[in-house]
Amino acid sequence: MTKRKSPPKITVEELLGSHNPDIQTIVTTLRNLILQTVPNAAESANPGWHSVNYRHPQQGYFCGIFPTQDTVILVFEFGILLPDPDGILEGDGKQVRNIVFHSQDEIAAESIKKLLLEALNLPVSRNEKLELIRSGARPMESVKHE
Repeated sequence: MTKRKSPPKITVEELLGSHNPDIQTIVTTLRNLILQTVPNAAESANPGWHSVNYRHPQQGYFCGIFPTQDTVILVFEFGILLPDPDGILEGDGKQVRNIVFHSQDEIAAESIKKLLLEALNLPVSRNEKLELIRSGARPMESVKHE
């Protein structure tokens, strides 16, 4: 059995190096927003996914930033379970929801902060989140964050 080779470690700056300044600015704004909202989140660049990923010590992976040539996509792995009163999440898959940005002006900071905090409010166990989805549960009850 051959061991699967893991992709080389790279920095976020290296990941973004080939992107135009507008895309880099959107990613930087989102990075700052995520790290200010969730200060104990661990950030890492993933060259295989071409993304900047965020893990929480208890929740694990909760969101990622995916820069493309013309847009930046903020992905919430269990977005189907997130309350979205501002209606900014897109997608119709079984689990993932996202927000697509074409410019920095489209970043609704307060709405995104709410989604980030709600993502951390989901059950800790991945299996429990998947079971909620299988059972047909939709957005979890929103918890008031101070």
